[in-house]
Amino acid sequence: MPALATRRIDAVVAAALAAVSVAQVLIFPIAPWPVGIVIALASTIPIAFRHSHPVRALIVGTAPWLIPTDGYLVVGYVAVFLLLYSFAVQIDDVRAVLIAPVVLFGISIWPLLRDDEAIGEWLGTVLAVTVPVAVGRFVRRERERTRQMSVAEERARIARELHDVVAHGVSVIAVQADAAEAALEHDPARAATPLRSIRGSAHDALAEMRRMVGVLGETHERGPQPGLAQLPGLIQGNVTLEVAGQHAPVPASLDLTAYRIVQEALTNVRKHAGSAPVTVRLTWRPDQLEAAIRDHGPGPNGHGDGHGLVGMRERVRIHGGRLHAGAAAGGGFEVIAHLPLA
Repeated sequence: MPALATRRIDAVVAAALAAVSVAQVLIFPIAPWPVGIVIALASTIPIAFRHSHPVRALIVGTAPWLIPTDGYLVVGYVAVFLLLYSFAVQIDDVRAVLIAPVVLFGISIWPLLRDDEAIGEWLGTVLAVTVPVAVGRFVRRERERTRQMSVAEERARIARELHDVVAHGVSVIAVQADAAEAALEHDPARAATPLRSIRGSAHDALAEMRRMVGVLGETHERGPQPGLAQLPGLIQGNVTLEVAGQHAPVPASLDLTAYRIVQEALTNVRKHAGSAPVTVRLTWRPDQLEAAIRDHGPGPNGHGDGHGLVGMRERVRIHGGRLHAGAAAGGGFEVIAHLPLA
């Protein structure tokens, strides 16, 4: 789901739960009304930023548990479920994810002891802090499995594209070999040119073959592979193209990789930043090509590490390059690929 839509949904949910909670503490007070309103707002408003700042949202949203009250918020379990779920899904540190419910249970245990609550209250508290964490980690594991499948699919796609590039080189070798054979029969001196072409094509084909990953899967319809020469076709609407440095000849596979990175980055912009302005900048250096795609949208929230970024990383890795994807200075999201030319 696009980041902007996610934030809007979180804001709507937070506002709805806050309204219900404030109404509750005013009609059925659980503490003096100023304290009750603080508890109601602090417990629900953090839901609005649970995706962008999951740790802060969890801390702020559960801090009211330390305030003595004469009751509970009706929607309190919903709020803590959402906060703990987001925390468990987005945080990498497993220890922190396991410690959080233990700490929260420890905070909530003293009112249970004080009021000598029944076993049902204890069970409810345990479930409230453990179920969302368990669900969150399960979802995270499924997302990781999906990401690994995306890596495998993208590698197969890259292999098919590289196969097309190599097949073209081999075809050139075959044509030039026929020309050399014909020249040897009539004018051996003229065979030197096609033989040099064969040597160059063979060298390029072998270099591309070394970059192939996996084994080709199912058969797909073949067609000419795009490259930077076709890049202007992607520059539409609010997209601006900037080129710096002297264009240099590049291997066909690297040409294709640079094109695919720009294409995928622009697709991500449309998904996550809508109609935000985008700048595509190609910088040619003696030893590398830098492709930078930056949008001026809401930022990294929601871009995640989906199929698009996975594919870009795999393509750059094959060529021994580096990829940066994250928040841009001054706002927005940027993807920068460094592709070695040597």
